[in-house]
Amino acid sequence: MTRWKTIAVLAAVTVLGGCSPEQTWAVKLTPTGLPQFVDAGCGRPGVRAMWVQAGEKEVWRIGFAQPAEVRELTVGQKPGGAEEKVAWQRLNGAEPLRLSVQRDDGSTPVVEFTLDGLKDGKVSYDGDYLTADDFAKERAQC
Repeated sequence: MTRWKTIAVLAAVTVLGGCSPEQTWAVKLTPTGLPQFVDAGCGRPGVRAMWVQAGEKEVWRIGFAQPAEVRELTVGQKPGGAEEKVAWQRLNGAEPLRLSVQRDDGSTPVVEFTLDGLKDGKVSYDGDYLTADDFAKERAQC
């Protein structure tokens, strides 16, 4: 393949989003007010680590010795094979937070949210705050 064809293929992949992981993760609050992370897709790659940042500061992190199938996880939970590396640090409800999920395939989808935005049963999913009913319609039934 010529150099120009290679550049064209790489540009097309980038423009078409081939380098961006599909968004399947969502965030909602438990009745006790803790963030719960939900994988809305089916058959996703295993999870190696999950963390939440407020700006540059990590406010929660969990890692897995082996990639794990994680469909739902609430901060403070420690499923088998997991190690909580940074305990949850409660923050101001208006502070912008970012959940990152490191998958076994090397992708790392991100969900941005605020605790205040999740009040009244809202779910942060794919860049929007949805009602629980609307999220249930979006979530794949596995």
